[in-house]
Amino acid sequence: MSKYQPADLATLPKDSAKTPALTASQLTVRRGHRDVIRNVTFKVQPGERIAIIGSNGSGKTTLLRTIAGLLRPRTGNVHINGVPATSSDSGIRRTVGFLGHHPHLYPYLTARENLQIHARLFGVQNPALRIDTTLSTVGLAASADRPVREFSRGMQQRLGLGTAMLHSPSVLLLDEPDAGLDPEAIENLPQIISKLCPHSAVIFSTHDERVVAALADQVGKVTQGEVSIPKQYIQQTDPSPAREWPDQTGFLAATTTLIGKDVRTEWRAREQVPTLLIFTLLIALVFDMAFIAIVETEAAAVATGLLWTSVLLAATLGGTKLFAAEQERGTLDGLLLAPIDPSSIYVAKFFVLSIETFLVGALQLGFVSLLLNVPLLQGATIGALALSTTAISAVITLHSSLIINARAREILMPLLSIPIAIPVVLAGVGATLGTLEVTPAAQQWPWFGLLAITTAVFLSVGILLYPYTTK
Repeated sequence: MSKYQPADLATLPKDSAKTPALTASQLTVRRGHRDVIRNVTFKVQPGERIAIIGSNGSGKTTLLRTIAGLLRPRTGNVHINGVPATSSDSGIRRTVGFLGHHPHLYPYLTARENLQIHARLFGVQNPALRIDTTLSTVGLAASADRPVREFSRGMQQRLGLGTAMLHSPSVLLLDEPDAGLDPEAIENLPQIISKLCPHSAVIFSTHDERVVAALADQVGKVTQGEVSIPKQYIQQTDPSPAREWPDQTGFLAATTTLIGKDVRTEWRAREQVPTLLIFTLLIALVFDMAFIAIVETEAAAVATGLLWTSVLLAATLGGTKLFAAEQERGTLDGLLLAPIDPSSIYVAKFFVLSIETFLVGALQLGFVSLLLNVPLLQGATIGALALSTTAISAVITLHSSLIINARAREILMPLLSIPIAIPVVLAGVGATLGTLEVTPAAQQWPWFGLLAITTAVFLSVGILLYPYTTK
């Protein structure tokens, strides 16, 4: 019998008494109106490698994504090292490595920086040494400090392989790991996996019989949602007792890592802030031309209205793709697979949007002051701006996370967010007018209180809801 032909073997492996690295029991996964995977049961011990083969659309990717925890099965369950994959303790995700069709990479960061982010989120020990070893093993040591956007498809795939194996997972899931690789890289796949993950249970899908022959101990074939697995890999009993697994990465460490990643990406890509800044400055110029003959008392009101209109528009435009950009480039899956509290992703996005909106607002503050000769550059006004941008960002971030899968995000975002953000804008206007003494100064303090309460409420709601929106 050829090594890569689906088999039906009855002999149990010698180490079957060990806790399986992976146990799938009675898995059924529905996509749309049909069951893509039906009643799949199998187990894999540490160090074993199973290939999943089948035609396009047969359910290979769905099976791997379900095992990884990115899809919820309609029935059945998955255990990693004896622990339910749906465990509330996200530390279990540290024991899983996953490479999908699109590597979870940030194009404006270098190969080394991508691995550093992954190492921090997964709590890799001796990260510098492990990163150097990984880059050398996948053949990217010479390109370690080049931006990933300059990489070929094959180089990105090799880096994706290295990322999936960086934290030495006990279960390694690879969806067509040979995609985009040249013949030499495909030939080196077994050596790469053996060096970086020598004891991992490996489950991979492929169409290439050479890869199956080189990597697989046995083969499971997916046919119309059903998977034929050799009997030795079928779990006949309840999962064995759980083994210990690492704790999840700390909330603060994960949040600061994600903020740093987003700030560095924006600094290099310059996709958000310059566009928002130019847009808001053009608005200021148009307003200045329209109100060229206004008197001094009116100038303060016009400047205040212009400032807060610009801030609201900047936050709305910046927030439209706040989460969607991660999803479109495939990196959101990578974040959701990390052993972190999903709320840290939400908080990081909130802080990044707050920083961007405040930066645009601060520059607009100076520009409007010069254009309309209004003394906006005061400590109280800057304080009101800081508090208002955080409140508006809290509102926008919540809606951005909720409409991530909507087709018409650009239309939905202003329709949903602006009406709710209007009270925040009015509070900012009230605080600013009090600072400029257009209204009694004592009246500005209740506005500051309203801004603080709005920020606390919307940020808290978002932190509580976001983990549920990802499931």
